[in-house]
Amino acid sequence: MTPAAARRRFRQRLLVVFLLAMLIPYGRQLVTSSTVGQDFRAFFAAATVVAHHGDPYNWPTLAATEYQLYDAPRGLAPGYPAYYEFLAFPEGPWLAYALAPLTSLPWQVAYALYATLLGLILLAASFMTFTMLGWTRRRAAIGAGCTLLCAVGFINLFMGQVSVIVFGAFIAAWLLARNGRPLLAGAVLMLVWMKPNIGLPLALVLALLEPAVARRMLSGFVVASAIAFGVMAAVMGLHFLEWPLQVPRMWQAVQGLQPDMASVESFFYPGLSGWVKTAALLVSLLAAVGYGVWAIRRAPDAHTRGLTLLTLWLFALPFVQSYDLILLLPAVALLLGPRLEGWDDPIIELTVWGFAVIPLLYFLGARLGYFNGFTVIPFSLLVIAWHQRVLRRPAVPAQVRAA
Repeated sequence: MTPAAARRRFRQRLLVVFLLAMLIPYGRQLVTSSTVGQDFRAFFAAATVVAHHGDPYNWPTLAATEYQLYDAPRGLAPGYPAYYEFLAFPEGPWLAYALAPLTSLPWQVAYALYATLLGLILLAASFMTFTMLGWTRRRAAIGAGCTLLCAVGFINLFMGQVSVIVFGAFIAAWLLARNGRPLLAGAVLMLVWMKPNIGLPLALVLALLEPAVARRMLSGFVVASAIAFGVMAAVMGLHFLEWPLQVPRMWQAVQGLQPDMASVESFFYPGLSGWVKTAALLVSLLAAVGYGVWAIRRAPDAHTRGLTLLTLWLFALPFVQSYDLILLLPAVALLLGPRLEGWDDPIIELTVWGFAVIPLLYFLGARLGYFNGFTVIPFSLLVIAWHQRVLRRPAVPAQVRAA
């Protein structure tokens, strides 16, 4: 082993040891924090409304339910550190109905079961990602464990985010499409409707990743989506039409700084106001579209085209947060390579360390002026590394690298 290889292996082992050591502060945060399961609690309240035949998208009804579940039992009022402020439910109604059977349990027990399920999905989907991209089973298992213990993985479990379910559906659909079952792959991908602002483009991403079965996969997705929409419309009636309005309604209601933003807009969006803010957002989106057209045409193979679209969508989309970046795992795995040869590139190594550590600044409330979206820093490094190693000088096709 050369001295350079020995140093690289030492740094890799150091990352594993660091992530294992993080189990201690993670455990402390889960036990002591008043915000544990913050997003899950909104889902659980929506499920409670559904269980009582109510409308989960009616904000006054949802707010009253959240108060009765989390604040009233402890006599909490605005101003108390543990007070649970109203959180809307913009996710697809299927999530609320799926969680409805858990509403007979205390929310803490329901959260523990839900977080355990998320952890298992994350481990399985991460392992499948690495193995599909050519990693050995042993290395893929270690990579899956590191994914679970990195900051992005922990925040998903801590918040109880549905991004892990979207990620799991995407990877499962990719595996099915690769194994010659595109109709079933499309049906599984229907789960992305739980969080369409990040999940909806995944159908196109998968079509680019597996072009040979793209038509049948998209047919399966359309049919499964139509069935799911029809069933939910029959169950909810006109209330179902309120769901598509939730995300823009939340964006319109946003005031002040938003924590943990991870897209490129976090560099400038919170510091602007009025028409300048809107204009800057439009310019950034147009720039992303222009670069994306060039990048996808430049991409040398199907894997690169699909993952380029995925990376740029998340980088340009407003209000992407650190837990959503679990979807970037295939891009990170492709950059690292099945023998971790990408670790020789300092930008890629810094990207991995950044995703492992920087999102934890959310818990410290860190900020520099209006800027608090620190996770965009490793995300930006990922985009730079992707441009340099995959798009600008694609020496070896991705399929060959993953072989």
